Amino acid sequence: MSERETANEQSLLLNQSVVGGLALIAFAVFAFWALGDLDSGTLRSMGPGGLPRGVAILIGICGIFIATIGARIDPLRIERVAIRPIIVLMISIIIFAATIRSWSFGSLSMPGLGLMVAGPVTVLASGFAQRERDWLDLAILAMALTAFCMLLFGDMLSLPIPVMPISLLTFFSGWDQRQVLRLIVAIYTVIALGLYLIRRQRNAKGAAA
Repeated sequence: MSERETANEQSLLLNQSVVGGLALIAFAVFAFWALGDLDSGTLRSMGPGGLPRGVAILIGICGIFIATIGARIDPLRIERVAIRPIIVLMISIIIFAATIRSWSFGSLSMPGLGLMVAGPVTVLASGFAQRERDWLDLAILAMALTAFCMLLFGDMLSLPIPVMPISLLTFFSGWDQRQVLRLIVAIYTVIALGLYLIRRQRNAKGAAA
């Protein structure tokens, strides 16, 4: 086998699917390590580490499947890596971590804003990963995804995740946190539906023109 044929064979193995699958596997392994001794609990009483470990397992399985298929079917080869999306997504993760919980560093401090604020801000910030973006679509995704995550993690699974600023409860005298959470979810859902209707109307006008 010539050197060119060997290089071509190696490039076929190191394609987008194989590298992407290996990256997912590495992420799943790192997630298991980062979770440490968090209790997984049971299906009836899920602990703080149950859902993250389940997601990590699914990510690892998807990574194995993608890498295996990529090595056999020969999909797209690796193209030039774009630095902008990587930097923007890393910054978005930092923004999420800095806004969802309260923290202090010397004279700097940030009150915990919860998923209510951290979710939409993170989604909108990640939109800068592309040079051309539709802010309306991003706003719809931000509202809908945040509402879904708040309902799933904060209400249905009752995971210990900050979902809103604690100070917000002072404006709802006689309400418990779950009732306020459901109100916010309903408001975000209505906003997402309203923005979707605006987008649909805008597309209809564009098609008519």
